[in-house]
Amino acid sequence: MDLNQGRLKTLMKNTDKTFEQYKQHPDSKDYALAYEHAKIELNEYLAAIRQSSSHPK
Repeated sequence: MDLNQGRLKTLMKNTDKTFEQYKQHPDSKDYALAYEHAKIELNEYLAAIRQSSSHPK
């Protein structure tokens, strides 16, 4: 579970970082895309964790 928590923290930090960059440069398509990609990666990871938690081995 520590590995999962570490990955989750990394994804959350990346999402926060890209959001802050996007806030500072709201007209930048690159920062907007980076933030969208970070959100997608985080959401996909959370969905996978939820899926694995609801179907124990």
